[in-house]
Amino acid sequence: MAAQHSVARVGAVPSAARPGWFKTSTRILGRDWPIGWLFFLPTGLLLFGLIGYPFARALFLSFFNVVGVREGAFVGFQNYANLWSDDFFRRSIVTTTSFTFFSEVFKFSLGLCAALLLHNLPRWGSVLGGIVLLPYIIPEIVRALAWRILLDPLFGALNYMLVNVLHVTSKGPSWLADTGTALPSVITVNVWSGIPFFVILLLAGLKSIDREVYEAAAVDGANAWRRFLHVTLPGLRYVIIVAVLLSTIFTFNGFTLTYLLTGGGPGGATRVYAILAYEYAIQALRTSAGVAVAMTVAPFLFLLILVLGRYMMRREDMAYSSADEGAAWRALMTVLWPVRMLVRGVTAVFWAINGAGEAAFSAIAHSLRRPGQTPLLGRATSRKVGVVTLYVLIAVVLIFEVFPFYFIFVTAFKSTLQIQQIQSMFWPSPWTLEHFVFLFTQLPFATWYANTILVAGVSTLVSLFAASLGAYALVRLKWRGTSPLSTAVLVAYLMPPALMFIPLYAILNQLRLINTPGALMVTYPTVVLPFATWLMMGYYRSIPEEL
Repeated sequence: MAAQHSVARVGAVPSAARPGWFKTSTRILGRDWPIGWLFFLPTGLLLFGLIGYPFARALFLSFFNVVGVREGAFVGFQNYANLWSDDFFRRSIVTTTSFTFFSEVFKFSLGLCAALLLHNLPRWGSVLGGIVLLPYIIPEIVRALAWRILLDPLFGALNYMLVNVLHVTSKGPSWLADTGTALPSVITVNVWSGIPFFVILLLAGLKSIDREVYEAAAVDGANAWRRFLHVTLPGLRYVIIVAVLLSTIFTFNGFTLTYLLTGGGPGGATRVYAILAYEYAIQALRTSAGVAVAMTVAPFLFLLILVLGRYMMRREDMAYSSADEGAAWRALMTVLWPVRMLVRGVTAVFWAINGAGEAAFSAIAHSLRRPGQTPLLGRATSRKVGVVTLYVLIAVVLIFEVFPFYFIFVTAFKSTLQIQQIQSMFWPSPWTLEHFVFLFTQLPFATWYANTILVAGVSTLVSLFAASLGAYALVRLKWRGTSPLSTAVLVAYLMPPALMFIPLYAILNQLRLINTPGALMVTYPTVVLPFATWLMMGYYRSIPEEL
């Protein structure tokens, strides 16, 4: 202990030796402000250069008539006014809203069901859970490729099963090329890729609920449904809010998966707002119009980020009251009063329907079971039936999540003739390495792979270096400004890509980095750095300060 104190005295400057201006600055800016700003400087510079400046640049361009990279005359709010008379923009907002709403409903519902199944499995829960998470850990290009092959009207496995196996129809539909099925198909793919995100968060939340609470509820006579409503859902309240808000923001901003599947077609049936912004700014060179599209939806996204930040930045070891709420939050709640009343009304209707349903089922069960009659199945048999049912249901989830990968795997080992003639759909006959030989001998695959390793390595190292220092400064050091800067990191993490890629493209074009690995090394940290900083902040908070 004495040695530790001696080390501290050697490294510290005696307070009497410090100049007066330093004491004043410490009192105003916080005890650790010099080292705090020094640690946060790399993160701050990168966030400003890669996110802050492009955002300010985008806002600036939206008030001018910009064609390509040439800035024209100042037009004020004319670009925004023109959007509301643009039928393409109005349709894109409707499409984006429908795409987001239905995707979130199914992702949350199926994700919650899958998490409950995995949580209650007696064996192999971790292994099967890892398989369910497979779609979440692969690049979006692989997801899109798998489903484009699966949904192909001529060579896809889905139509083959409908026509030749199940004999449901004589001709399979063009899932991604028909205006009636394109959007539902894209929603299905988005749900498939988004279920693992909910499974990860909800499964962690389920493990944090004390089993003694379930046991106490069971002793009080609560059945499985009531335990779910009154124990599970309240225990998952925080996780559900954060997961739904995060997923909603990511889905609303989604561009890559939809663009790779349909390109916004057919006939604009899947043209979400991000694709419209890309078409205006990059393809049609109407830069200011494309920026205005992204800027118009930004207030809605910032509203979601504000609500999300309130929950994500709360500390679980502190109590909060209405007096702790800031003026901005109280104003937001006032604006959202109609929405809050609507949610409360829907909740009241749900509980009324649930009460009536429980009463009806209880009455039916009592009428079917005579007094003194023994149950049809014994307790041991019922438990075995329940376990078998769990494994059957999780098998259905696994088939839904894994089948696209199985199909793309076996397709890789088929010859071109097998694919064209639709021979042996679900198993190569014979197995061949034809496509692998072509990949390694006729294409520069080694160069592509080296570029991937280089870009990923540089982006990760730069982001981790800056994030580890910046997160430590925000969480562990005492200096003024940590709260707004932490919020800025969250906002940067959730910044709409459609808002960023247009000014970033113009900046990279001016720097002559287009179509170079350097462009990727510069732009990838826009996603990696905020995420890494937020992740490291959570890690530092989990370490006791006494250590």
